[in-house]
Amino acid sequence: MAVARMHKVSVIGHASVIEEVVERLQRAGVVQVVRTEVPDRELPPLELDSHRLHEIEARVADAQFVRDFLGRFHESDQPFGTFISEKVHISEADFEALESDAAFLALYEECVGISDRLGSIDRERGRLNALIEDLAPWLDLHLQVQEWKGSEHVVLFAGTVPLSDAAEIRQALRDTVQEMSVHEVGSDAYREAWVVMAHRDSVEDVRATLGLTTFAEASFSGLTDYPAEESACAEDALSLLADEEKELLERATDLSAEHYKRSAALVQALLSDQDAVEVRDSFAATERTFLVTGWIPDRRRVSLVDALASVDSAIDISFADPEPEDQVPVELVNYRILQPFEVLTDLYGRPRYGDVDPTPLLAGFFFLFFGMCLGDVGYGVVLVIAAWLIKTRLDVAPGVKRFMDLLILGGIASAIVGVVTRSYFALPEEALPGILSYEPILDPLDDIVVLLILSVVIGVVHVMLGVLTNAYRSVRSGDWWSAVQDDASSVLVVAATIPVILGASPALLLWALVAAVVLKGRVLQRLIADKAPLKALLGIFSGLLALYGMTGFLSDFLSYTRLAALGLSSLLVGDVMNKLATLVSGVPWGIGVLAAALIFIVGHTFNLVINLLSSFVHPARLQFVEFFSKFYEGGGRPFAPFSRRTKQLVLHPTPGEQEGG
Repeated sequence: MAVARMHKVSVIGHASVIEEVVERLQRAGVVQVVRTEVPDRELPPLELDSHRLHEIEARVADAQFVRDFLGRFHESDQPFGTFISEKVHISEADFEALESDAAFLALYEECVGISDRLGSIDRERGRLNALIEDLAPWLDLHLQVQEWKGSEHVVLFAGTVPLSDAAEIRQALRDTVQEMSVHEVGSDAYREAWVVMAHRDSVEDVRATLGLTTFAEASFSGLTDYPAEESACAEDALSLLADEEKELLERATDLSAEHYKRSAALVQALLSDQDAVEVRDSFAATERTFLVTGWIPDRRRVSLVDALASVDSAIDISFADPEPEDQVPVELVNYRILQPFEVLTDLYGRPRYGDVDPTPLLAGFFFLFFGMCLGDVGYGVVLVIAAWLIKTRLDVAPGVKRFMDLLILGGIASAIVGVVTRSYFALPEEALPGILSYEPILDPLDDIVVLLILSVVIGVVHVMLGVLTNAYRSVRSGDWWSAVQDDASSVLVVAATIPVILGASPALLLWALVAAVVLKGRVLQRLIADKAPLKALLGIFSGLLALYGMTGFLSDFLSYTRLAALGLSSLLVGDVMNKLATLVSGVPWGIGVLAAALIFIVGHTFNLVINLLSSFVHPARLQFVEFFSKFYEGGGRPFAPFSRRTKQLVLHPTPGEQEGG
């Protein structure tokens, strides 16, 4: 298949139906709206309703707050809900009826109140815990905090000193002031609480001495009672806060169970409303008409016409082919069996409009490469079952389902290669049942050289397919000279090299090299088309340089030996796990059997996971680096139609209707 054919669609209509047209376009989801530009005409843009847009934005913010707040207390009922983003299932009719009504506003106010109070409780808890910690060394002081100021003739200095500095500070006070005493109230792990009593005549000396030390004066603003009593009051307050917090959390949990899914759906509905307002910024308009333009795949034209059928008397729809200067979005159209491989194309980047879709070209090779890297029937079957269960039993996004389809195909490829190599969890032949005890077509351990040669041969075919694809692109664009001189000449040299490697006379290769120098140097083009003999002669030197550049093909071909290496590593690690299980299986009292089973299961699971990563990354690298570099550029913009926001939703058809989300 290929890149979908696109049309530029224009819808012009009476201003009275603009609301319905926008709604129908969004519901159909088949047009990527672009800013309307009419050559040679001055059409002003449609004026946005700023007040309405700001109102919707405020509602979106409120709905997102409610969704996020309730989401903190929501428990998914889906398996592995912690790791998988939960989808909200809703009918189209219910989705369209969603709005931030009075009931939602009441919910919003309650959520704000709970959130604010929980924040206040958290701050108050922090304050009380800090107070209890600060009071800890003072609990044995039988003097009310309000009396810590001293008397008519005696001044009190209450504070703490580090345990390591206590002796030094005490000696400094004794050396400075005679009429002074230090009362050690209590201590914790790293400080002591002191009450320093001094005569008022010595206050300044004591203050000056303490100011030069690590003495930290205690300040308990607002406290009046004994330290132990104040600490107990703080403990009681913490208990009350905990009870209040528990009630609030229970209420939040109840609200989440009742309203979370609706609030999540409401966010998407309001974002859709916001898009419906913002999209008008791309419209052009006069006093009584409007004009909207966009891109639509050819195969969806009928859907657009049907969607706007209710207002067809007030609008006119026209379709046009893209102009060369247009930036056309890209939609890929492939057979269902090839669609999972679009994941790889999108990883690299969509092709430009009108270019070659690489998906059909890479599909077969990636299938083969994946199978060669994993290469085991048991691993393939486990992978197929696991991917199928994730796809069908978990409520995952469409993109994840498509990736699971890719892994299912990879598991099938692994099983096929495993049958060829007689690899069933890497078990030796004697451990297999009779029906599986057959002579393998290719034994990776005994036929390592054959496996390496096969990998290189596959690489040659793969790389040359990329070169030929580039030749096809050149021919399709009318550049026959580049197709022959740049690409066909490279294929000619590689094709002539193969018989020489197999023992044939090098004469054929010699003539191929001469032809490649002539072609790559554009000698014929300069003689025939340009009629420039001197340039043709100089082209021989550029042809030699281009021929030298072909040595890069050798490193490309050798890169494919990684397929053999990864296949061998999977087999060898599996074999090691089997041998470890065999070693412990002889331990008596059933312990050996249990240990062997544990080693077998854990070991092969580890081997499967590690090699699964390698089986995806390295074949993808061969596609992106060795294959795509020969012809593919990417850089296309994915087709993104104007539609309803349903990222977190699964829309189900309303009973009696045919359309689905």
